[in-house]
Order: sequence, then structure tokens, then C-alpha cells
Amino acid sequence: MASSRAISSLVVGILLGASVASAHDIWITLAGPADARRAVVNYGHPYDRPPTVADKIIDIFAIRKGGQESLIKGLTTTQDGQWFVVETQPFHDDGHTLLAVRYDNGYWIKTADGYRNATNREVPDALETLWSVKFGKALTGAGAPWDKVLGHELEIVPLSDPLTVKPGQTLRLRVLFRGKPLAGGKIERGDGLTAVPEADIPRFTTDSDGVAEVPIVKAGPMQLVIDHAVSPSATPNLAQTDMYNATLWYVVQ
Repeated sequence: MASSRAISSLVVGILLGASVASAHDIWITLAGPADARRAVVNYGHPYDRPPTVADKIIDIFAIRKGGQESLIKGLTTTQDGQWFVVETQPFHDDGHTLLAVRYDNGYWIKTADGYRNATNREVPDALETLWSVKFGKALTGAGAPWDKVLGHELEIVPLSDPLTVKPGQTLRLRVLFRGKPLAGGKIERGDGLTAVPEADIPRFTTDSDGVAEVPIVKAGPMQLVIDHAVSPSATPNLAQTDMYNATLWYVVQ
């Protein structure tokens, strides 16, 4: 495991050169056995993985039918292959757990030299300015509280247990923005691992009730993603746009 100071220096260097920072995803995957499970917070895309920053994690919970457990204490930055991710301390996973994270990605400006972590205040003539916040959910197995509405500003809520939907079937889900159905949202389907050209990413549009139908085509990791932009920003003196991102991750059996 790399030292915290070395990782912090790398984080700063990479984030300063990051492109399309607003469109990066936050998603949760799993590590370790069930009796010593760790939630892994990932950031970026399969082809572009800046380090996850522990200090940007607002909260992270393991939610079961009997209650919830905070996993925020003892977060560790570690290396997963060539990527830097953040892991929680081990917890017991009964196989029916909903994991949820909120991640404040902060303010970004775009200049001719790319994206920078700054605001309108520092760079009033920036080409673009935005505030970015991200929400991630993951299911560890069938029977998790998959239908629980957490109150995230942008949230993907399945309409049936995703772990019971098999390849060849369709998963119905609803997208909520500030607690209300989001019409016209574009759900992206991927696995968080495979780089796909932008034009080839499967997308499914939510209807007037915020509902989309997503065909399940194969077993393995499933990552569903949605972005939603709001202008003007709630902090117009700092940014032009607020960018919201939400994910749902699980493994198709």
C-alpha cells in the first residue's frame, strides 16, 4: 500500500489534469469475504480512472433490513491494480446489504488548458464552470433493501430485486431527482470495467413517471449510471451549472 503522503501528491497532480471531471462516476464494488467485507469506492471511467479521494466522501453506509451501519471511519486509500481507490474497514455482510455513498466532487472550471478544481471566483472568464456531486449504490445479494429510497438528490431505485432479474429479462427502475420522478433521463448500462466508445454506450430513457426498462444481456458486473445537469447553479457566484451523477452496481447472476 502506498503512503498517504505519496497518494495525496498523486491525487493533486492527476486531478489538476483531469478532463470531463463532471462526467466521471462514483461506484461501489466489493472486496474480501462475507465476514470481512470491504466496500470499495471507485472514481472515473474504465478508460480514465483518477484516484478516489477519501476526504470527498461525505458518508457511506451499509444498510440492511434491520438498520444501517456507518462505514465512514477508517477509510483507506489503496491500490487496485493500476488504480487508486478508497476502501472501508471490514464489516460483516449477510449477503443482503445495500451500500450507499455520497461524494462531493467540488467545483470545476474549464479553460483552454483543460479542467481545474476552481470556481468563477478565481477564474471569472472560464469557458465552463460547475459544481459536481455524486451518489453511488451497490447491492451485495438478493433480498437486500433494493427498494429503499435514501433521499439522495439523484437516485436510481429498482422496481424489482435486480438480483432476481436474469440475462434475457428486463429490469425496470425509477430515477428520482429531489424525491420526484425524473422524466427524460438517460440511463447508461455498462460494467465499470470495459471501455466502450461513447456512441456505443447503451442508453435507456425514463418516461414521464421516471421509469426506464433496461434489458439485461449477460451475467457479471452491472453498472447503471445517470447524469443530470441543472442551470443556473444554486451557487451562481461560484458556478454556472450543478451536475448530479448517480450509479447502481451489482453482479448479475
